[in-house]
Amino acid sequence: MNIFRSKAVTTTPEKVPVENKGPVTHTPILSPPGEYTPVTPPPLDETQVKKLGDLRAYFIKNMLPESDSYYPNEKGFLTDATLKRYLRARKWDFEAAKNMLDNTVKWRRGYKPDLLDPDYIRPEAETGKMYFNGFDKCGRPVWIMRPRLENSKDAERQIKHVVYSLERGIRLMPDMVENIAIVVDFKDSSASHNPSVATCKKFLDILGNHYPERLGIAFVVKSPWFFFATFKLISPFMDPITKQKIKFVYDREGKTDTKGTTNEWVHLKDYISSNQLETDFGGEYHFSYEVEPYWNALLDKTGRPYKVIEY
Repeated sequence: MNIFRSKAVTTTPEKVPVENKGPVTHTPILSPPGEYTPVTPPPLDETQVKKLGDLRAYFIKNMLPESDSYYPNEKGFLTDATLKRYLRARKWDFEAAKNMLDNTVKWRRGYKPDLLDPDYIRPEAETGKMYFNGFDKCGRPVWIMRPRLENSKDAERQIKHVVYSLERGIRLMPDMVENIAIVVDFKDSSASHNPSVATCKKFLDILGNHYPERLGIAFVVKSPWFFFATFKLISPFMDPITKQKIKFVYDREGKTDTKGTTNEWVHLKDYISSNQLETDFGGEYHFSYEVEPYWNALLDKTGRPYKVIEY
């Protein structure tokens, strides 16, 4: 599933034109650069430390028994880092954070997002509509989305592809990094590729309710007029902090029409180093997506078929 796409079309993997960009590679960048500057939250005050301790005690008491096969996964998920993300997402309202995390724990026990079968998900990855490649200057994995390459009509598998990608992206995060950067490339998209409000809300619900604090920043590239209409409609459903994380990218020739949006306009290379950025976006990494090498590299790095981690 592409979150900015409502109708499926038949398409094939896109080939990047050469345009004197040098040799093409099909190997994605899935290891972080040697240097990056992570965005770290401020230290906790005494009140926050107590709330963290109370939340930890609650979930230790209510965790699955050790005899349950999913216990190692749940224990790995319920780290202090996870508890703090939920507390921050609810502005340190203890009861709100506890209820939110309770709902996620129940969801994870049933959905088991970290155990989604790669072979089941793979058909969604054939065209390169959604994949990871590179890291931004804060060390966040870059999740690239291309709405025009939607290839599926299987709604359930589309949603699971999004969840699968989020889980794999978390496994790509280096030390001190807790979130991802998203690049949505609307190049050559038409109005038929535009998302429905319901599709956007579903993605925002998954991200906001079960993966809070996991979106670091999002870039919208070559934003067409019809996307601004949808963005205006979904904005009221977005948390103001989340909304401000969405940046619109200048065309290489200069600033495009802002269409009245109040969101910031930026240059991608201010956020992603050239050697981590695809040539399609003005960088130096001449990458052309092919599913076989990408899928193998992703599984090698994030677990084949799964990897239990501490979140």
